[in-house]
Parts: sequence; C-alpha cells; structure tokens
Amino acid sequence: MAKFSNSEFKLLYPITGLFVFVTWMVHLGEQELIKYKFVPSVINAANLLLFALTLLGLLALISAAKDPNPNVLVRTVMAFMGFRLLGLAVILVSYIKMSGAAISPRSVYAGLALYPLYTWLEIKLFLKLNVKK
Repeated sequence: MAKFSNSEFKLLYPITGLFVFVTWMVHLGEQELIKYKFVPSVINAANLLLFALTLLGLLALISAAKDPNPNVLVRTVMAFMGFRLLGLAVILVSYIKMSGAAISPRSVYAGLALYPLYTWLEIKLFLKLNVKK
C-alpha cells in the first residue's frame, strides 16, 4: 500500500467539501427540487458515486505520479475517467430500470452536471500537487 503525506491527504478536503456542499444543498432545497420535478435521491446517488470515484481516482493519481514510468500516470488518468463515466452509466441504467415510466430527466441531468465539477476539481488538485514537487 502506498503511503501518503499530510499534504497529499489535505488534497482530499476540497473533494469532501464539494460532496458535503452538494448534499447539504440538495437536503436544504428538497421541497423546491420536488416542486420542480427533481428527485433528490437521484442527485444524491450521483453525488455519492462521483465523490467515491473521484476520491479513489485522486489517490490512484497520487500513487501513479510517484512511479518513474510516465505511462502509469497516463493509464491511471484514462482508467479513472472511464470508470467515472461507466459508473454514471450503470447508475443511470439502474435508475431507468427501477423507475419504469416515472423517470425524472431533470434529476438525471442534474446528476450528470456534477461530473464536470468533480473532474475539474480532481485535475486541479492533482496539478496543484505536481506544481509543489
């Protein structure tokens, strides 16, 4: 298992902060979301999935950056982008299967809108780590 320094673990704070912020906003605006035909649980599920995959992806990127072979880093970036998209696709198909005709496209789009946020944050934090080295 790779060892992470305190500065590397501090990179996880903004990702955790984004997760908590989105969850809090969905919880606070639950009645408004329902009023506009959103399903808060769908948004929370997408948020949780993206949080977990971004967390794992950032930890994998930190480990891959320590490898002297640059191909490891490239493969890790590509793999976790693919995992994140595949995870969203699996959640989306599961939601469609479970919901039947009662699908909320607005909730799906809201969940998908979180993807660029988490991706941007992961890349920003990783680049910030590499600038320090």
